Amino acid sequence: MLFGRRQTVPRRVRAVVLATLAAAAPAALWYAGAKANWWDWPKASGPLGVSLGLLGGLIVYFEMALAPRKWFRGRRFGAARAWMKWHVWLGLACLPVIVIHSGFAWGGWLSATTMALFLIVIASGVYGLILQQWLPKKLYDDTPNETVAAQTDVAMETHYRHAALLVETEKDARLRDFFHGTVEPYLLTGKRSGSALASAAESGVLFARVRSVVPTAVEPVVDKLESFVSLRRQWDRQLRLTWWLHSWMVVHLPLSVAMTGLMTGHAILAMRWT
Repeated sequence: MLFGRRQTVPRRVRAVVLATLAAAAPAALWYAGAKANWWDWPKASGPLGVSLGLLGGLIVYFEMALAPRKWFRGRRFGAARAWMKWHVWLGLACLPVIVIHSGFAWGGWLSATTMALFLIVIASGVYGLILQQWLPKKLYDDTPNETVAAQTDVAMETHYRHAALLVETEKDARLRDFFHGTVEPYLLTGKRSGSALASAAESGVLFARVRSVVPTAVEPVVDKLESFVSLRRQWDRQLRLTWWLHSWMVVHLPLSVAMTGLMTGHAILAMRWT
């Protein structure tokens, strides 16, 4: 979700940071005031603490509803963008609610573990939100010939066959050796090949060296090979950026599920003790 589609990337990132600080401010102010004896510490078992616990629990359950909502994309359950807005803003609003509910104490192992997971989930969500403000634009700028990330090798297969046909047509031994020894592995497996072609600077040096030894008539084929290599380099970069764009979910989603389960157990035990 973008914080202001027409804003620059730095402004959007700044907006996420400021929104996070604003969400944490009520809890920070309450803690500072209680520390200075201006007012009492909140109690988790008191009326306010219980109310905040219930409110926080409802918010968490709503947040978790985003995942099953994606299973029913064709149903009329509201626009995905609206759901994401509510997910982000309620997630941030939940931070002071849960922290104040805790009374600024970790409590027993169950409440402490739940709180630790909650804070990690919030932090990973904010981190993911920051990534979403700038990585999509970077993807657009760095990979103008973007393809489906998971289909990179399949998409490159067509270009590889075209390149191999061009090389075989020219029947130049030096060009053929360069293609099979250097270009072919990179086109087929990209950065995984460990090829120097993964570096734009080193690639330029290698292709300049090849141009200096092949006949002038072969240079258009060399140019074409270089364009295929450049395309593969773009797609490798796309894969890296796409991984970073989605990697935070490996932490955020599983820990959200674990935290919700522990929160439910914590609430059940709390009701039994009261």
